[in-house]
Parts: sequence; C-alpha cells; structure tokens
Amino acid sequence: MMNDDTAEILKLQPHSLQAQVLDRLRDEIIRGVWRPGVRLQERALCERFGISRSPLREAYQVLAAEGLLELLRNRGAVVSAPSLPLVLQNYTLLRTLEVLAIELACDAATDGDLQAIAATHEEEKRAVDPVKAFELNNALHRMIVVASHNQPVIDAHHVVSRQIIRVQNVNGFPEPRVMPGDEHDTFIDPLLKRSKAGAVKGLKAHLTHVEDNLRQRLTTLAETEEYRVSA
Repeated sequence: MMNDDTAEILKLQPHSLQAQVLDRLRDEIIRGVWRPGVRLQERALCERFGISRSPLREAYQVLAAEGLLELLRNRGAVVSAPSLPLVLQNYTLLRTLEVLAIELACDAATDGDLQAIAATHEEEKRAVDPVKAFELNNALHRMIVVASHNQPVIDAHHVVSRQIIRVQNVNGFPEPRVMPGDEHDTFIDPLLKRSKAGAVKGLKAHLTHVEDNLRQRLTTLAETEEYRVSA
C-alpha cells in the first residue's frame, strides 16, 4: 500500500501526461510500492497526479499489456501477481540476453565501460546490507548489457529485467547464502580480461543460481494471503 510520502499529490506537467503517469506507476509497481492484488483507485490517482481519467486509463492499458496490471470487470485495475511459469519464461529471455551481452561486451566494451564495471563490482563486494548489495547487483548486470553496445539487446533487456526485479522487490531480500559480489568474480574477472569463454562460463553458472533463488522467492510469495487473493 502507499505510505504518506508516496501518497502526496504530485502535479504533472500538461505535456505527455499519459507517458508520465505510465512511467511513475510502472516504477512503483516494480519497486513493490503497489503489491500484488491491490486495486488502483482511479479517483485517488487522478487527484494525486492532477489529471483526468483518460491519460490514467491509457497508462493502465499499457501496464496491462506489460503484465503488471489486470483490468478486471467490476474491480478495475488490479496489480497482477507474478506467477512462477511466467517469471521463469521471462528469465529464460533475460538469461539469453545477458549471456549474449557479455560475449559482445568482451569485444565492444570501451576501457571506460570496463573501469566502471570493475568499480561497481568492488563497491558491491564491500556492501554489507543485502538490499544495497542486490541494488548494485542489478546495476552491474545492466552495465554489462549496456557495454555490449548492441541497442536491440539493451532495449529488450530493459523491458524483461523489470519482471525479474519486481519479484526481488515484492517480498524483500533474504540473507543470501553467498553475497552476489563474491559469485560475480567468476565472470567479471574474465570480462575485464576480455576473455569470452571465461566470462560466458562464469555468467551461466551464476544465472543458474539466480534461477534457483527466483523459484524460492515465488514459492514464498505464493504462500502469502494477499498473493492468494490476487491470483
């Protein structure tokens, strides 16, 4: 549910209202501000953003197409509950894109790209708070994709990664068995040396562990009362 800070009235500029509402609601759903099963109140959101219902409903349509909302008769817009089969389908695509990206990055990354990746990796390894560590984890994976300098791969990864990050955010961060930074050595070190074989091998092993974690998260989420109501 929204807290007092996020419920404040946020007046949007008159241009691109639908796009602004869309970006804000998408971000809040992904960050877990709006949890699965919560119904979005049209009147409250219109007042919050200072808009009419038309741009809000246009945003709802896009979010429904992205799988973040369900538009239900007599209930309106309800935040969807990510199912294990669909999340794993998205993860298959994410995994494919990230493996391709790290291979491309071994050739295409600039020295500046690699320096920034190395710096973020070191920061992640020093992080002691699990939430901060996973935020840096997500940033690091994204930096590798961007370092591929392949725009279609970058764009597709941006869309599909939302679905996976949402699962992380919706039920919090457990204490990991191994901190992400430690496991990232297996593919960051070869990447910095531009070794394709080593980078791909290390990333594939890491992503297998990430999939196991996703399965555990979805199992835990599905056991909560609010998730069962929304499913």
